[in-house]
Amino acid sequence: MSFGEKVKESIVTRAAEGLAVSITVILIWAMTKISPIVLPAIESGLSKPLLLSLLLASLALNIVLVVLFWIINKKPDFKLKYGIYWDSNKNPHCPNCKIPIAGYGNYEIGGKGYYCKPCKKIFPLQDAAGNDIEPSKAVEEL
Repeated sequence: MSFGEKVKESIVTRAAEGLAVSITVILIWAMTKISPIVLPAIESGLSKPLLLSLLLASLALNIVLVVLFWIINKKPDFKLKYGIYWDSNKNPHCPNCKIPIAGYGNYEIGGKGYYCKPCKKIFPLQDAAGNDIEPSKAVEEL
């Protein structure tokens, strides 16, 4: 990811956060103005057990939504070994962009290693001494 893309992503993220905060402040202000009018009507029209059950249902729904959001947005844990990121299923991932890569081979320009199409780079699979390692050996040692 280039510097310009990182700056653009950062600006978009900060703008979205600012918009969310602004909308939250407006909603809170609107609720403080509307609640004195609405709350007495709700209290007189609904029984306390029904209000309590609605509150508990809302709380349970919010907890379920938070857990689902956490599961969906959970990022995989990577282990860096021999210059390549490996996921829990021992699949190789690009050390630059962290997307899955599978094209291991001997390339004319960059030599032996994993080729990442989006990065257009070859990442060698080497130990600390710079010796080439076969993917099967690397997977065994994970």
